[in-house]
Amino acid sequence: MKVLVAVEDEQFLGAMSTYMAAYPWPADSKFHILHVATPVKVGSFMSVLPGPLLENIAKERVKAGHLLVEQVKNAIDSVQNNAEITMEVVEGLPKEEILQRANDLKVSLIVMGSHRRSVSDLMVGNVFQSVVSNAPCCVLVIPLPSKKAGGETQSRGA
Repeated sequence: MKVLVAVEDEQFLGAMSTYMAAYPWPADSKFHILHVATPVKVGSFMSVLPGPLLENIAKERVKAGHLLVEQVKNAIDSVQNNAEITMEVVEGLPKEEILQRANDLKVSLIVMGSHRRSVSDLMVGNVFQSVVSNAPCCVLVIPLPSKKAGGETQSRGA
């Protein structure tokens, strides 16, 4: 079984670790961990920053992505210690990159988290809806904790 694990941020780690530890993966499972570092949006307040500063922001996003996929790899490896695991960090639009990798790698399953963050997600649609609607395989969406007022997290029901 080939599994694409699309990870957005550190909120995904706890929910993913719990799920990965509980699921009885086939012995021959192969995991590809993908993080997509999003570019600065045109029209956002950051798009007015000087070019070199934007380049540094982009580099920091990629660097943070590498740390994130390494943490996810360690979480998977702790419960699937003989599994083949590859990691990748790319820049682009998450819904496009996830679907492209799923097609390229011919995966059987995409595992990803879901949470809404902003009004813009509601207007343009969020990543998981696009992936679920267009994926060439099954998609498992793990509900992520949502932020409550005061910075606490709260789990959402599936």
